[in-house]
Amino acid sequence: MNNQMTLAGLLRHLFKNLWWIIVLAIIGAGGMFFAAKHSAPASGTYSASRAMYIGHANYVKTQDPKSALSADKDLVRTYLSFSYDRTIVNETTRLMRVAGFEKVDNAAVVKYAKLQQVPGTLTVRARVLMPNEKEAIALANSYAQAFATKAPKLVPGMPAPRLMVAIQGAAKADDSEPISPKKAAIFGAGAGLGIGVILALFTGIIANLRPSKRQ
Repeated sequence: MNNQMTLAGLLRHLFKNLWWIIVLAIIGAGGMFFAAKHSAPASGTYSASRAMYIGHANYVKTQDPKSALSADKDLVRTYLSFSYDRTIVNETTRLMRVAGFEKVDNAAVVKYAKLQQVPGTLTVRARVLMPNEKEAIALANSYAQAFATKAPKLVPGMPAPRLMVAIQGAAKADDSEPISPKKAAIFGAGAGLGIGVILALFTGIIANLRPSKRQ
């Protein structure tokens, strides 16, 4: 007895099981459509930053300008270790409330704002990533101002940071768009159809091998 499944036999098996292949495609399309339709819309993230300069006014007047500049660059890391000191965070929150953003509390400041030194320079940026554009702008300005005001009182010998001009805008940091329900349904149908065909072929091959095992 010839137990090898021919191409014609595979096609007949596929047509025989066509109904549940279609069912899997419908389930895949419906599931993906429902997921895309009811998923929360992706909220963009806005990036805002305000720069400040932390260093002495004139290095030319020092005996060794290069060494003095290098030492101040290293000290910036020490200054930034106080970036989340309660005094600075509290002042940031106070400035935000003065600006009309009363929902931004200390936890939000710590979560969304941070200070970063521009590598190899005395420039520090107060960077903020937030879902709300206006809050991101206000927090970057407030955090930079709070650090410039309070940090020199916390770190002995720290030069007063010189703030750059207050920022007025923020950049969209996340431009990704969610997949549309229609595209999701097409993808789900294709995936369901592919899985159905593979399962049908697999079950057909298994069924074709069973008689040979009994002999």
